[in-house]
Amino acid sequence: MKERPILKNKIFLYITEFFSGMSVMAVELGASRLLAPYFSSSQIVWTIIIGTIMIAMALGNIFGGRSADKNPNPDKLYGRIIIAAIWIALIPVVGKYIIIGISAVLIFTVNSNFLVWAAFAACMVIFVFPLFLLGTVTPSLVKYSVDSLEDNGKTVGNLGAFNTIGSIIGTFLPTFVTIPAWGLRLLF
Repeated sequence: MKERPILKNKIFLYITEFFSGMSVMAVELGASRLLAPYFSSSQIVWTIIIGTIMIAMALGNIFGGRSADKNPNPDKLYGRIIIAAIWIALIPVVGKYIIIGISAVLIFTVNSNFLVWAAFAACMVIFVFPLFLLGTVTPSLVKYSVDSLEDNGKTVGNLGAFNTIGSIIGTFLPTFVTIPAWGLRLLF
């Protein structure tokens, strides 16, 4: 692999991991606010949100690991992050129309468990793709960060810590600061 300047300074990779974790949690909380007017904020809806996000992240981890092994180019990872960011930025603009469209189609085709099917379909269409892309971050950054097998546990642990700290902030910041102050549109 050709040496890239971004790989020399590991702090940039840790910051990427931090903001990736933060973004995932902020999107998850935003998803509940986006879906609530249409499907409620019940345990069923939360289960669908969390489940679909976990599916997206798991598949993204698999793809990200394979992609990093096949072509360890950080440009590809940061390209995926930019695509995820653009998609997430569009959610407040088009999300409600997707929910309404999915609901309109399913209301005529689903006889039972409409809430479950409509919320699941909306989550799949709106949130799975960008969170799949964000799921590729951790395995890619592990590939770029590990210099030797002697310290790979420390490196992976540090990346995990940065992701978790970002996730914690991404949980509290939207709930207590950004959504009350600026609303859902700016959060996304």
